[in-house]
Amino acid sequence: MSEQARLKQIKSPCVSICKYNKNNFCVGCKRHMNEIFDWFDYTDEMRTAIMTDLLSRDIDADTQLV
Repeated sequence: MSEQARLKQIKSPCVSICKYNKNNFCVGCKRHMNEIFDWFDYTDEMRTAIMTDLLSRDIDADTQLV
């Protein structure tokens, strides 16, 4: 992949608060563990869909940490 193509990619929403609840969702970025592991394999369209979905996710950070 060219440097130009790499720079156009949608960046990870990671906020460096990597703690997971009992359903394997990160309380920092609200992504599921599988979405985090597969992020760099996703197309920009898939990343955009996840980023849109993150806006409506309600992750319980206080009572469900593992």
